[in-house]
Amino acid sequence: MKKFLLAILIISIAGASVFWFYQTRIIELVINDQLIELDDPVIIEDEIIFVPAQPVFETLGAYTRWDPGGEVFSGILGEFEINLPAGSQKVIVDGEILAWDAPIKLVDDTIYAPVESAAEALGVFVKWDADNRELTISTPGEFDPEVGDNLDGPLLHVAYPPEYQLNYYSDSLFVFGTIQSYSQVDVKVNGEPVDLLNRKTGNFLTMLDIPRGEEFTVKVEASDGINTSTIERTVLYPEGIGLMAEEPLAIHSSHLIPRARQVLTTGETLRIVARGSPGATAYYQIGQGNFVPMTELEYPGGPPGRGGIYTAVYTVSPNDAPAAGISDTMPVTVMLEKDGQQVSRELPGQVAFFSELPYNVVEVKDSSELNYSGWFRIIRDNNYQIYSSTRGGTGYSDDVASYLTAGTRFETVGSSGNYYRVKLEENETYLLHKDAVRELSDKTTLEPTLSGIELLETNDKVILYLNADERFPFLVDSGTDHLRVKIFGIDKDNTLEIPEITSSVRELNLKPLEGEPKAQVLAVKIEQPMTGFTPSWENTTLKIELDKPPRIDRENPLNGKTIVIDPGHGGKDSGAPGPGDLHEKDVVLSMSLYLEELLLEAGAEVIMTRTEDVDVDLYNRPEAQFINETDFFISVHANAHGHGADAVNTHGIMTLYNYDHNEKLAEIMLAKVTEIMDLPKLYTWKRNIAVTRYTQFPCVLVEAGYMMHPEDNWYILHPEGQKKFARAMKEGIEKYFLSYLE
Repeated sequence: MKKFLLAILIISIAGASVFWFYQTRIIELVINDQLIELDDPVIIEDEIIFVPAQPVFETLGAYTRWDPGGEVFSGILGEFEINLPAGSQKVIVDGEILAWDAPIKLVDDTIYAPVESAAEALGVFVKWDADNRELTISTPGEFDPEVGDNLDGPLLHVAYPPEYQLNYYSDSLFVFGTIQSYSQVDVKVNGEPVDLLNRKTGNFLTMLDIPRGEEFTVKVEASDGINTSTIERTVLYPEGIGLMAEEPLAIHSSHLIPRARQVLTTGETLRIVARGSPGATAYYQIGQGNFVPMTELEYPGGPPGRGGIYTAVYTVSPNDAPAAGISDTMPVTVMLEKDGQQVSRELPGQVAFFSELPYNVVEVKDSSELNYSGWFRIIRDNNYQIYSSTRGGTGYSDDVASYLTAGTRFETVGSSGNYYRVKLEENETYLLHKDAVRELSDKTTLEPTLSGIELLETNDKVILYLNADERFPFLVDSGTDHLRVKIFGIDKDNTLEIPEITSSVRELNLKPLEGEPKAQVLAVKIEQPMTGFTPSWENTTLKIELDKPPRIDRENPLNGKTIVIDPGHGGKDSGAPGPGDLHEKDVVLSMSLYLEELLLEAGAEVIMTRTEDVDVDLYNRPEAQFINETDFFISVHANAHGHGADAVNTHGIMTLYNYDHNEKLAEIMLAKVTEIMDLPKLYTWKRNIAVTRYTQFPCVLVEAGYMMHPEDNWYILHPEGQKKFARAMKEGIEKYFLSYLE
């Protein structure tokens, strides 16, 4: 049986207007790909299309009846009922009174319903082809999943929690899934009605409070009033990390810092942390040295107390390192004593010392070799992580500072596990993955001199050349109209002069970086918005290209533009789960293919990172071969809630970007997509994510609503909704390009 009612209206009526003279031509009615023979025609009045209710409802599978006394037409499918009183604009749909824009008409004993209002209320899809005089109504079944025959009652599919016992790290659990669409089936979770149930899709979502430290049963029931289907899941919210037992005296096997080998020089510090039985006296030892007391804390990073967290900080002295080279690697040992008992453990991170800086000189490999190792990270040493691993094994967390540029050279000040440490500014230390660089055995230090700055302008770019006698470290930050380049470990030639500015440049200056004797800041401001920038090395000259806006045809802004569409996930990576059989990887591919079609129709050149359900390496999505020819990059995703999120009340659209000059793009895309989709507007989010790491072109990631939320996933899962998302994103891209003409 064909489905009767879907969710919220998605209606597309092509053509500028409908007039009375159309009445002279027959309108064909197609329902779910079936041409319907009508005894009473479709009519148009005051630009509103009316359809005879009985043949439409019966074709959709409903039982119909007519109450001649009350002049009320009813359509019933199971227990789902719609009542249409003749002459009234107030109708009843599934027990809810709705006010329609046009009244129900009674024409020669035939009830007519305004198709647009009916579609909005009932969730069917309508398409009007004015040229061919064809009205199409469709109710395809994307929402009902395929499930086994082991249910005693109505269809029920629980998508989350999964079938296996789930460890869930919050006391607020979301539960979602689906029942038969358009049914009157009720859903309860642990005896309580669900928070959200969209009867037209069957998708449901609810929140549960769960206890900590005990196995918790989630019981989902779907009942049609006669039969009940039941599915159970188990969830465990693990106990928090409490005190270790006082007896027997012990040191934890993994809650230890450092976790990886550290190579340090004079003046650097080594944080030593171990979790163990509380109330003991603790010591640490490096190599065969003396045992040194440690302090017991109430909790990691907290005040002294009886919490079983033992910590110390060792400062490397000049006596630790040999006169030349590097010392032998030495173990770090922690010992606890209490009531005559003694226990010790060697930490996973050992230590070695050296005396002369730099530790070594390295050069960044070619961009094709970087991938996951290509991030340059800044250490955040204001706190440490004892319960989870950190890069380098130091216990300190980190943030992304930039993506590395091939050929850049750095002096390192030591190493931490698989990372070199780099110190560009006095109080800032960075991590550089060893796989991202090659050691330069013929270089013992970097001593670059900045000898000149050149400024060149073309029709498409503003180009800066920073001439030096060897390559140097640098960091770039950008806005819509400016670029700042910090260059480190460099002397400035006394004869260096700032070049005269060109027509597109408002300001160009070079100043010392405050508090850093061997660092400079080059700042450039341009008249036009900057769409991207590209740093690269030409021998020992740092070349930075600032991209001007492309030429825009106001009437057709996408014509001739090269746009990369990246459907997120794919293959083994399914992305966020949906309430039924469709997952994020499926729906974003469909949206992206619809978007590709729209962009091609508008004259754009389109590059797809995938066109089918295949694995695509995260770092090959915006591949280097596309960089020089790309005008725009968009990655299409659908969102998922994290543990503990208020999934019922949090939904809508979000956009992500990586660099400040793309913030405006993210804002434009967010505004346009939410406007067209009529979904909540969440926020733009600056995040260092792999697919938006390239600086060379406008780049944005769109989170097209939440897979699990019944109000969002109607649009996400249904082809008509996906087409609407595609149109919204296409118009967002157009608006972004047109913003250059404002």
